[in-house]
Amino acid sequence: MNDAGFFVYIFDQTAVPGLGKTAETAWPILQAVPLEQAAFTVTEQLLLNYHWPTQTITFTNPWGQTDRDAPSYMWNGGGSFVVVYNRQRLFGGKVVAAISPRRFDYPAMALSNDYILMESPELQGKLVYSFHPKSAVMYPPQSQFLADDPVVAEAVKEHLRQLGKLVE
Repeated sequence: MNDAGFFVYIFDQTAVPGLGKTAETAWPILQAVPLEQAAFTVTEQLLLNYHWPTQTITFTNPWGQTDRDAPSYMWNGGGSFVVVYNRQRLFGGKVVAAISPRRFDYPAMALSNDYILMESPELQGKLVYSFHPKSAVMYPPQSQFLADDPVVAEAVKEHLRQLGKLVE
């Protein structure tokens, strides 16, 4: 398997039973978990686009037509994620639905509200998530890639542009 490129690894509660309440507890756990234990991986082939202005990704839903077809770790707050570029772990946190009441102080990968409500027929067979620096009652659009290093962020952006999957 070629693991160079852009990936989002998603773990269920078996691989990552908990992250604690802060970035100081969560990030060391996500740096240590073996990527091979991911329950699901968003590969460059599944990725349909990365909307940079809102830090939103859209990818093919391999489980069916709606978010309800996906396993619960993809939306119920039990899943965790790590974003990796060229074998480097950039950031990670908790996978939640955008309407989730769960609160924590580290990044969230939030399933879109619009998609939950199925108001967009063009999103059938797709999942839409946005990245946020921490959980929130509301998930306003983001404008900044969550990796700490701006050089790495620019490299990811250029890589996605070359793949034809970047929306600017």
